[in-house]
Amino acid sequence: MVSWGILGAGNIAHRFAASLAHVEGARLVAASCRTLQKAETFLGEVPHESEARAYASHEALLADPDVDAIYLALPHEFHHDWAIRALRAGKAVLCEKPAMLNAQEMAEVADVARETGCLFMEAMKPRFVPLYAQIVEASEEIGDITHVEATLCNDMLGFVEGTGSYHMSAGPGAGVLLDCGTYCASWIEDFCPGIPTLVSVAGASKDGIDTYVDAHLDHGGISARLECAFDRGKPRTATLVGTKGQIVVDELHRPTHAVVTLADGSERVLDVPYEVDDFYGEVSHFNALVAAGAAESPIMPLKDSIHCALVLDAIRPAFTVTPQALEVLEEQERVLRYQDKFDADDAFELGAAIKDLAGDYDLGYVIRIVREADEYDLFCWGADGKRQANYGYADGKRHAALRLGHCSLWGWTQAQLDGTPQSELFAHGDMPVAGSFPIRVGNELVATVSVSGLHEGLDHELLVRGLSKVLGVTVPAYPCVTV
Repeated sequence: MVSWGILGAGNIAHRFAASLAHVEGARLVAASCRTLQKAETFLGEVPHESEARAYASHEALLADPDVDAIYLALPHEFHHDWAIRALRAGKAVLCEKPAMLNAQEMAEVADVARETGCLFMEAMKPRFVPLYAQIVEASEEIGDITHVEATLCNDMLGFVEGTGSYHMSAGPGAGVLLDCGTYCASWIEDFCPGIPTLVSVAGASKDGIDTYVDAHLDHGGISARLECAFDRGKPRTATLVGTKGQIVVDELHRPTHAVVTLADGSERVLDVPYEVDDFYGEVSHFNALVAAGAAESPIMPLKDSIHCALVLDAIRPAFTVTPQALEVLEEQERVLRYQDKFDADDAFELGAAIKDLAGDYDLGYVIRIVREADEYDLFCWGADGKRQANYGYADGKRHAALRLGHCSLWGWTQAQLDGTPQSELFAHGDMPVAGSFPIRVGNELVATVSVSGLHEGLDHELLVRGLSKVLGVTVPAYPCVTV
């Protein structure tokens, strides 16, 4: 019989305790909170042993000789310290995701786990639901993996703000990348071996806390996309694309349904319900490991948790604007130039190329190409549902590009580097944000191309993609999240 204690008896700990009650050979004997009253209240709400102890400190729980394993459900920034304390106290640790704030912290915990011989496992529950093993098996049918896409977007910003959740606090464990992005990282890590490299990223934040992330990565030739959000909803799917087909998994954080589609057009549906609930698989697996005296999980080993953290580590630096961002913009402007002319035919080709990329984005947009010698519109297009105001925004970005002599994103980037307050950023009456790019023939600025309607710097990305396509050149991607 494995005796369990819970550190941090919040909402998710209630779900854990309910699932633990169904695990044969497991019992809940202790819980700790910041106050004795909270610990007692928690035990009064969940299944537990009749003589379970409530502790007002986590240290007291770790000192309990009857506790074999703990479920660590504290806020993210406390995982590192309390995991190490628990391991050194001789307790096996099932740690709620994300295991740690970064790969360095996870490597340190892994070292302590190996040193003490105590079991540590990240509670990455998608890997333990019954469907997951079938997905791994089916991945052999779709050939070599070429692309992995994981999206976990929830329209829940009002909820996480209104409840006073640590997800939107000022602490280091806040933000959507750590909370939802870690699930996405687990899918990418499991099917994309190697160390990730960031290709491009866009995002949104509120009060300095990330609320949306859309990152494109490269894993030794396998492309990956990680998208997560607190501020918008989308189908929450994982997509594995191979040389012979693809697998689309619904509800990637707790999946029961997937569709396998092969190159010949044939489809196979995988429907595998939970055993008890979405927590049960990881809890019963971990409990069995503790009972057997195992040092590591074969399904979620220490190295996998380190690599999941590396995926997030590859993205995180993009939340800080560095001088490299201006260097990238300068390189884009240097390369994305016309050599001999830019006339109406060229404008049509460029506008059509940008329009053709509309399907790659979730929102519609407008495109405007202006010949600056006489302010003549060479190309103008708007997606259905766009408003006249979007043309006004595009024009505001155009004026910023003309004033700066650079793309409009240059103004936003320079303001971030200089520490310019947001209130001063629009002091000139234009919009120095992503969305307008100067068109040069040689060194002469002859036109501007502007886009409005997307968010998080994607307007700029779209322009660069369109120009790169028609000019047949490659440029580095803007390396920072823009809002």
